[in-house]
Amino acid sequence: MRRAAAASVRSAVRGAAIAIAALLVGAALLAGGASASAATASAHAASATASAPAAVSAAPGDVNDFRFASFDAQYALGIDDTGHSTLQTVETFVAVFPDTDQNRGIQRAIPLRYQGHPTGLTLDSVTDAAGTPREYETETDDENLVITIRGDDYVHGEQVYVLTYRQVDVTAYYSDTDDDEFYRDTNGTLWQQPFAVHTTTTTVAPELVGALTGSTGCFVGPEGSNTPCTISEGDRGDDTVEGTAVFTTRNDDLGPGDNVTIGIAFEPHTFAERDTSYLAGASSWAQLVAMVLAALTAVLALIYRFTGLRDAPGRPVVVPEYTPPPGADLLIAAAVMKKTPRAAAASFVDFAVRHKAQIVEQTEQGVFSEKQVYWLRLLTAHGLNTSELELARALFGPELTPGAWRELKKNDTGLAKQIASILQSTRKRSLSEGYFRSGLRWQGSVLLVLALLFTGVAVVTGFASLDADLGGGLPFAFGFIAVAALVVVGIGAFRSPLTAKGAELRDYIEGIRMYIEWAEEDRFRMLQSPEGALRTGVNAPDWGQVVKLYEKLLPYAVLLDLESEWAKVLGTYYESLGNQPDWYGGNSGAFNAALFASSIGSMSSAASTAYSGSSSSSSSGFSGGGGFSGGGGGGGGGGGV
Repeated sequence: MRRAAAASVRSAVRGAAIAIAALLVGAALLAGGASASAATASAHAASATASAPAAVSAAPGDVNDFRFASFDAQYALGIDDTGHSTLQTVETFVAVFPDTDQNRGIQRAIPLRYQGHPTGLTLDSVTDAAGTPREYETETDDENLVITIRGDDYVHGEQVYVLTYRQVDVTAYYSDTDDDEFYRDTNGTLWQQPFAVHTTTTTVAPELVGALTGSTGCFVGPEGSNTPCTISEGDRGDDTVEGTAVFTTRNDDLGPGDNVTIGIAFEPHTFAERDTSYLAGASSWAQLVAMVLAALTAVLALIYRFTGLRDAPGRPVVVPEYTPPPGADLLIAAAVMKKTPRAAAASFVDFAVRHKAQIVEQTEQGVFSEKQVYWLRLLTAHGLNTSELELARALFGPELTPGAWRELKKNDTGLAKQIASILQSTRKRSLSEGYFRSGLRWQGSVLLVLALLFTGVAVVTGFASLDADLGGGLPFAFGFIAVAALVVVGIGAFRSPLTAKGAELRDYIEGIRMYIEWAEEDRFRMLQSPEGALRTGVNAPDWGQVVKLYEKLLPYAVLLDLESEWAKVLGTYYESLGNQPDWYGGNSGAFNAALFASSIGSMSSAASTAYSGSSSSSSSGFSGGGGFSGGGGGGGGGGGV
């Protein structure tokens, strides 16, 4: 007796995303449900039918401009030794082609998946009515096996095409009906041709007959139609347990896009549900092993990074430094300190305090507010080293004419590219001058090759597990771990470590940081120490000498992102002496330490930013009253060729 249980509409979404250098995709499953009464479900399906788009018929003279005299599907539903449903399908199409040379055959698309999982579709044969093989070729798209049945010659009049194929896991348990159901679209909703006669015969294996509930369903029409049709049960034979059960349908005059969906209900859990756990497939085991090996390779790369590629030890203790490091320019210092985004700004200030250039601040009136703009004016290029000359030429032109101006614009892409090129050259120069040693060694190459191999296997097998609907998002997660391991190897196994020379420069600049961050009385006490007086020549209380010393440290304060604090200290000295730096020109009349510090901070921040160098099936069962055409598995469509 047909059940009158509540119907529901559930949607299953399965997605994948590709990411990294085209190696990885993600997949996630989301399901939800909402139930309604049987009467409400019928009204809802009727509404869906009314809103469904009308089928499009073939244009006259097009290869799809023909008709089908009949379609017949023979379904043999069984169960294997492990409890999974099996299905053998024999489809017979009788096409009627025009007498003109229009068609060479037909094309049939059969869905590869049901309820999101593959059904192991195997095409056994394609023949004519007498069993003679027909020529065909196959291809797959995202959802279907597309079978193109055609020869070299045109075909006319009635032509018979018989397709035989097998599938597994073609049933599903529906919680809204508490049934296992064979819920199947037959011809599919994507045909542009009419079908004069449509018939189906479903044979249920003897071992399944006892599990039949008596609930059946049949729906005809376009996608979403709940128009009922008749499904008849034939004689089961004398023994209702051992004999087969046969269910048949017949529908006439199907229009383009019309489909017949049939449903047969079984007791719950008659069939074993497909195991979708992660380790249910060999591909997942392979991915898991490859992911673990990729992770181990990353661990080895980290060990190698902290042993074979570690920096030289440098100073035992970092001590405060209050003079610029000898023998190294700001660009090299930026490379050693990994502060290249601030290299340009620090170099601009360095040019200024060394009186090679002058920084000029101006106020520009905007539509709604004022903004500060900064210019550099070349004073002289004398005394600049080769790399500094390259930077000066980028700023002021190849002639390096004294008095040349350059506005520091936020969107000066030409200058930004030139500075990026200079920074790239500086990285090479820091290697050739002995501040770094090359990280290219055979150990790193071996680790990278292994990581590429393991990650590639993890990604490929992850794709296979995703396609097999195994493990939900785990194939994505494990593939991501493998890719992350590859990144770790690529970064860690090829690091260029600091040499003793580079480590000494690093620690020297850290000493400058320490000195800048000290309290003023501690800084001045250091200058007045015997060593400090010897190195700097500062005689207390000669504040002018202190200013000149502090000016030289300002570019390193910019490099270390401490320019605002240090410019405030420097500005206080200027203010106390009643003068201002000749290398900086502002708008205000009287010098103001706070404004000076703010302007230096704004200029260096702006320069650092600008020139840093860098097909669906229903998830609700038919037997609760909510079925409709196009809601089952199978189906598909096709056309002429």
